[in-house]
This record gives sequence, structure tokens and C-alpha cells, in this order.
Amino acid sequence: MGLLVLLALPVLLATLAAGLFASAAPSAEQRATSTLGHADGFVSHANPEVIAELARELRQRAPGITELAIDDNNEFPVWAKDRTISVRYVDTDWSSPLAEGRYRLLEGRFPAELGEIAVSRALADDHGLSLGDGLPYRWERDAPPRIVGLIENPQAHAAYDYLAAPGQLRAWPRTGTDTTNVLPSTYGLLLSGGSAQMETAQSIISEKGMQLETRAGVAASRTMVEREPALLLAPGIVVLGVIAAGAFALRMRRTRAEFAILSGLGVPDRDLRTAAVSGAVSASMVAVPAGWAAGSLLALAARPLLPHLTEKDTAPYDPLLTAGALTILLSVAVSALAAALTSRYPAGLPARERARTAPRTSGRARLWAPVLCGVAAVGIAIAVTLQDDETISAVAAVTAIVFLAAAVLTRIGDGLGVLARLADRTLSARIALRAFARDPRRPVSAIVIGSVALALTTGILGTLSSVTAQSRATYIGSRHLDQVEALLYAGSDPAAVEKSLATVFPQGTPIVRGSYPVDEAMLKASTTPALTPPWSVAWQAGGGFDGRTPMMEVVDDGKTFRALTGRTWTARERTALQDGRILVLVPEYIKGDRVTLSMPTSLPTSEEQTDTRREVSGAVLSDPVDATTGTRASAYITTKAARALGATIVDYSVIASPDGLASDVEERLVKALEPVDVVMSDVRIETGPETTPPSLWYLMLGLALAAVVTVLGITITSSASELRPDLVRLHRIGLSPGTLRRIVVWQSVTIAGLAALLGIAAGWGLTAARNWPGDIPVVMDWTAVSTVLALTVVLGAAYGALATPRNIGNSLNRTET
Repeated sequence: MGLLVLLALPVLLATLAAGLFASAAPSAEQRATSTLGHADGFVSHANPEVIAELARELRQRAPGITELAIDDNNEFPVWAKDRTISVRYVDTDWSSPLAEGRYRLLEGRFPAELGEIAVSRALADDHGLSLGDGLPYRWERDAPPRIVGLIENPQAHAAYDYLAAPGQLRAWPRTGTDTTNVLPSTYGLLLSGGSAQMETAQSIISEKGMQLETRAGVAASRTMVEREPALLLAPGIVVLGVIAAGAFALRMRRTRAEFAILSGLGVPDRDLRTAAVSGAVSASMVAVPAGWAAGSLLALAARPLLPHLTEKDTAPYDPLLTAGALTILLSVAVSALAAALTSRYPAGLPARERARTAPRTSGRARLWAPVLCGVAAVGIAIAVTLQDDETISAVAAVTAIVFLAAAVLTRIGDGLGVLARLADRTLSARIALRAFARDPRRPVSAIVIGSVALALTTGILGTLSSVTAQSRATYIGSRHLDQVEALLYAGSDPAAVEKSLATVFPQGTPIVRGSYPVDEAMLKASTTPALTPPWSVAWQAGGGFDGRTPMMEVVDDGKTFRALTGRTWTARERTALQDGRILVLVPEYIKGDRVTLSMPTSLPTSEEQTDTRREVSGAVLSDPVDATTGTRASAYITTKAARALGATIVDYSVIASPDGLASDVEERLVKALEPVDVVMSDVRIETGPETTPPSLWYLMLGLALAAVVTVLGITITSSASELRPDLVRLHRIGLSPGTLRRIVVWQSVTIAGLAALLGIAAGWGLTAARNWPGDIPVVMDWTAVSTVLALTVVLGAAYGALATPRNIGNSLNRTET
């Protein structure tokens, strides 16, 4: 039974994973309907006039084509009782067949007139809303639109969706291109027509430099695994091969005794090996289909739970019959190969010797180890030689680690022999380890199975955490990591925002204002000061980047300089600024000591962007700054120097630089900044790349631990069962049941401990090999890894104690061979 479970387990897990992914990943039709509804194509632009002109041209050049205007904004601010929240805003004619399928109506109806809205169930539940309630636009709260329907996005159940009647976005003041939070809206067209009409539409849209999104394009955007979930079955076949080899090796002691008798009766070795392979095929033909069927049934049973976990509709059920049949055939073949490899005996070995001892594999191990080490050396050489090509170098390095680990695994038997020679102080440990040294096949198989599972898991998690850490270390953004910037787009008082922001962070947190020079005329023309286009320094290095003009920022003191650059200013930089000179941050923006100032003469919402340029001498290049600093601004200038050039200074933001971010920072920012009219959509929290969540670490390591412990439990139980004759003899010569139990526990702890140590070491090696070509440091959550190591050993000991045979004294006649 244990053998069948060992063979069925990897197939079950792989089938379950593939089935769950096939159900969770949206189908091509679901993905297309979520984006296009029942339309054949979609095109969008940030300017509504461009879309209106496109619609007129489509009607003229592609008569009969159906178009539906649809406007949306992904960060639309609405007022929910006591705070601003961001929602996904969409307005269109919801009675049109083209819009069907994008949203599911749960209650009420879709909005049909201005002043009517439908909101998602998640938004309504989280903020206590129901039919008939109002949910106004943040900057127009006097006449809130009325909720007439509750809806749900089939591919995002938890999304905050806000649907309105056609034209509502443009009807509200200060939205769209005039919004005070400068979040761009998208104005689009859903298109439907025959193939000739859609080809004409494609040509017209391409002529205008836009892109038509089609159903075929949406389907093609899916990943390979989303298109073929059956690929997840492949790892199960690989793991089954490893487990099958170990499982058949575990079973060879009893089989060896039976084969010895048959060999003594004259049965040829070839027939015995054929019998072993036939038995393996029979076992796999029972276990593998059972594992596939059990995995499929579990995946089917889990489908009703998936929407609660993934927060989207499940895909149509796919039993993966073709992939399942192929998996069964390959798994049976792999099992047969494993049986053939583990049932070999040296030619001419006497039958008595076959019955008493395990086949001597140390000679073959000594032959294999140099070969594997040689392949590893070749891999290392290739990785070093081709280090400039990260992909080839990483593959070669990982291959080298795999072969090096395989070489180590071939010498586990020798390692057990060393442990046996060292175990002299404790009787139970000495007996347990010397039994391993005499017959290493069982422990070696169990150790290989456990170490491979842990190596793969540790390697994957180590790679994820290392890449994440490297991404954070080399992060380039508009702010430095953990900084919080409150943008003053709504015209809030900077002093009031500073005071409010100070209440969010620990005392002493640096808080400065973000300021830049602007033209007085542009300031008067802007809706709020923070929307005034800033002065900047023009690109000087050529190369087609003449239009690149990052803003200038005002820096009057070292505190502001440190907040913007992440470092203290040097004496040379301080002197240059205090002397009224422009401090240029990037070499490409300065030529000698001269810079070109770009002073905008049009607002950001204007069709054409114009500016006036002016040459200024006396500029100074700063000491090197990081990429984030150079991305945010091109140069610094003091207030006094900017005013001398005719500029007016505008405070456009307030920046806090805490040492770290609390888990509830968003909630605290909402409470602090809402009273001063800074909404969360105007707050930038520079979290950078997400770190690997601890829950993911513990979940994946927990799954690995469960798999390892399950396999070890079965192998330890099998080992204890095979050890019964020896335990009976030891009991007959006077050893107590407690000592016998400790013998089994010592064997269990040895198997679990070596599997965990080798697996974690190999996982670290795989991570290092993957990271080395890209100069990415290895980052591991050693607390989690140590926990896995400790739990593996403890649970291995527990399995050993539970697996110790009972009533040993009464079992001699049944078990002795």
C-alpha cells in the first residue's frame, strides 16, 4: 500500500495543481469578454476629441460598422461618507449589446440617465451602500448620483467598480482633462462589424497611430501556462521518477530474498529483472491512474471554492483528458525505467549473498561520482566563460549545481558508513546507523526523495526573495523607497499638509516641501498652483532626446537636499547652490558651464506644448547621484537664484522620509490628509517592488514540508517494517522495547535530518547559481528555512516512534527470514 501511495502522490499533486490552474485561469473567451464585451475590437485615446473624430471617420469609410463610446478612469475619486476612495469608473450605453458581458447585474438595473450609477457588490458591502444611496464625485458632493444597481466584474469580484450613464464623466466639472488630481481618463470605442469593416477600421486606426485591440489579440496575451495548464503535469512526472526509483529500492530487500530463492532454483537473472519491471508496471498502472483520478476529483470538488480565493469566475471545466492519458503513459514508462535501474545485481553473485545483503553499489558510485563532478566542472567553466550572456551562464551554473548535488547523493552510503563509525557512545544509535551502513539502500532512497523535494522548493523561494531584494536595491522611481509624497493638486495649503503629515509618522521624521520654479503667467492660468508646468533644463547630449526636459527643483537647505537625493550634500554642492548657481544632476544636461532653461508657455492640457528657451552660464555638475534622483529632476536651484531669473516658486508637494512604513500607513494617511483636501489618489507611497510575503514563504515551505513528511513517513514506516526481523533478534538477545524504539527513531531522525540538510544546501546552491551571472546576492529567510529543518527532524522522530513494531516478541515466526 505504501508503494502505491508513493507512486500516486506526485501524480495526484500535479493533476490537482493543473486542474486548479485550469479552473482559475480565465479562458480566452472570458478574457476577451472582460475587455471587449461582445464587441470585435476596442480602441482608446486620452483625448475625447480624437475619439470623436475617429468615430466620424469610421462611419464614413466603414459604413455599417457599429461603434459604442465608452469612457473610463482607473483612479476616479468618490466621496464615501467620511473619506475619499478610488474606484474604476466606466460610463457607456449599458443597453447596447456590445457592452454585454463586461459586468454582471446582481440587483436593480444598469444606469440609463445622468445622475444614476451602479456600483460593485464589494464597494457597496465595504462602505455600507445599498440601492437608493448616493456616492458622489469627490469634488462635486452637492448632488450625489443615486445607486440604481449592484454589479460584479466577472474577472474581479473584489474590484471597486462605478458605472454611470453615457456622458456622465464629461458632464461633471473638473474631471477628464480638467481634473484636479491629473489622473488621465481614457476615451474609447467598442467596435463591431464584418471582417471587411473591421479590416477597414484597423487600417484607419493604424493611420492615426493608435492600436485596435481585438479578441484574438486578447487571447494571445495569455501566458503559456494559462494557454496550456497541462504543462504543470510535467513536474509531477519528474518527481514520480525520483520517488519511483527510491520506492522500488526500498522494496528490494524482501524482493531480493525471494529472488535469491528463485535464482537458486535456476531462474535466470534476466527473468527476475523482467519480473521486477513487470511488477513496477503493474503497480504504476494501478497507482498512477488512481492518482490522476483522485487529483481530478479534488480539483473538481475545489471549483466552488475558487471564486472565494481568486475573486473571479472559474473557467469552463476542462478534464485534461489528453494530457492525463499522456501523463499516465509517461509515468508508467518512468516507473518501469526506475524499476529496471534499481533491480540490477552484479553478475555471478551467489544466491546466499543476494538473500543476505544489498547489492554492492559503492563501485558504481565511485565511478559515477567523478563523471558527475566532471560534468559539473564543465558547467562551471561554461558559466564563467559566457558570463556576459546571463541566460546561458545561469543555465550552465544551475546544471553544474544539479550534477554536483547528484555526485553528493551517490556518496550518501559512504556518509552513512562514517556516521556508523562515529556512533559509539549510544547503543541504539550504533545499532541503527550500522544497520544503515550494512544496507544503505533504504535510507539512501528516502534521503534522495526528501532532499530533491526540499532543494526544489528552497531554490525557487530563494530565487524569488533574492530577485526581489535585488529589485529593491536597484529600484528606480520618482521617489526613494519608503518615501511618502502628498501632491497638492487640489490647492491645499502646504503648511497645513506638513502638520497633518507629521501626525502620521514618528517624531523626528524628515518632512520637506517639494518646490519648483514656474512662470508667473502660467501660474495665473493654472487651476491650482501645483498644476503649473515647471521650469526645466533641456537635454544637451543629442541622440534624439532633445525633447527630454525633467523639472528643476528648489533646494535651499541640506535637509531638502537629503530628502531628494538620499545623501548629504558635499561642500562643493553646498557652495555652488549658496552662490546662486544651478546644480545640474546629470551630465547630459550641461555643456561646459552652460545650461538651457526650458520655460513652458502652455498648460499640460493644451494640444500643443510650447516653451521659451534661455541659455544660462555658471552652472555646476553635481557629484554622482542615484538613478532615482536623476529621473525625478535634472537640476537644483535656490529660491533666491530662481527669482533672480524671473521665476515664481510653487510648492507642489510635501515629502516625508520615514525609516520604514507601518502596515496601516494608508489608513493613517487617509485620516490625516482628508481634512486638508489631499485625497489618497494624490498621495504617492514609494513601496517599490513588493517583497516576498511571509505568508507565501510559509505556505510554500509548508507544502514542501507536508510532501516531504508524507514521503518520509511512508518510507520510515516501510523501513521499520523491513527492520522487524532484526528487531526481533535484538529483542531475543535481551534489548528492551524502549531501546528498539530508539533504534527506529535514530534511523528516522538520520533520514529526515540528512534529507533536510542536503535539500536546503542544494536549494541554496541552485539559488546562487541562478543569481550569480546577474550579480544578484543570495537572500534567504533563514528563520523559515531553520523552522523547516527543525520540523522535518522532529516529525521524522515522531514517525519513527509511531512506526516501531508492537508485540515484537510474538512476531518472530512471522517475520524472520
